[in-house]
Amino acid sequence: MDKIIASLSLFDGVDYTILTLNFLMFVFAPAIVRRTRGSSDEGAIASRAYTLRAANVILLVLYVSAVFISAFAIQLYETGLTLLLAVVISHFLDLLILRRYGRTRTIDDIEYRTETYQSEIFSLLIKIIATISVVLILINIWGMTGWLRTTSVLGGLAIVLFSTKDVWIPDNINGLILLYNGDIEPGSVIRVDELDLLGIVVQTTLSQTRLRDLTTRHIIVVPNAKLRDCKIEILSKTSNKGLMQFADFKLAYGIDSNTVDALFQSIWELACERDKNINAERPAVAKLRNTGDHGVEWRLCYWVANIYGLIEAGHAINRAAYEVAQSQQIGLNTPLTHHLATDQLTSNVRSASMLDMDG
Repeated sequence: MDKIIASLSLFDGVDYTILTLNFLMFVFAPAIVRRTRGSSDEGAIASRAYTLRAANVILLVLYVSAVFISAFAIQLYETGLTLLLAVVISHFLDLLILRRYGRTRTIDDIEYRTETYQSEIFSLLIKIIATISVVLILINIWGMTGWLRTTSVLGGLAIVLFSTKDVWIPDNINGLILLYNGDIEPGSVIRVDELDLLGIVVQTTLSQTRLRDLTTRHIIVVPNAKLRDCKIEILSKTSNKGLMQFADFKLAYGIDSNTVDALFQSIWELACERDKNINAERPAVAKLRNTGDHGVEWRLCYWVANIYGLIEAGHAINRAAYEVAQSQQIGLNTPLTHHLATDQLTSNVRSASMLDMDG
């Protein structure tokens, strides 16, 4: 105990100030992140707050170790402090760049501050400068300045960068291309059949694109290089009347076209009453898509005003179709025509038999 009390005398005003700031940063980490994050995404805020608190704990342990244990801990503390300051300063500069060149979008009642082509270019430059600065500072902290006079270290770093270029360069370049083109921007609704994906674009960074699945509302992360290799349907870039959607139904032969028009009109009216995502000012259209062997395939075309309610609108149309068809006693199931074919075959056999008997 006496040794601990004696060691505490080593702390001065600067030490207590640092410890106090560390403690306050640990306690108010969520508020700090929420203030600087520029987003109301609680998941991202909680993750960053946890990271900030973990960094505070590590730095606190290193700082106390530097005082009580050995000079080696001082180097560890200075290393940790350098990394933390680099992250904090880079994040602060990124925030300034994002506020200057970024955009703010509200998606599913969540506000996101999203990147642009200009903001990502400046952020990339900041990261490069910060990385070079950190490496130089750490070399001086650990007394390895002799490395700078040799080509082996620089050559080794060049080899590492070259050997890993296939990992980080494609996503970064494709991320810049996506941001520059502006076709896939935050708030856009896209469909990617190769990835079985239908979602809202939340954020595009240099490495990846984050989307919110329209069906499950889960966040999906896709590497930029993989996303650009697929065919992407941008559903949100539609006219004022909304996005045209359709539902196909197979009806039996013999149903009058006017009856089908009335059926689809009733389906559309009932669906509009139940779901406000459907554009009620744009009437539905019935189209004959195919005349097949087992029935006539009709297509009900309708327009969705709220693109984010695309899935709900489809569910409302299907439910209304089932209920209206039941009330009008019209089957939506694929007709079974093999019974008719069997009857016709039997009739042909009987006719052939009668001809043989006459012969």
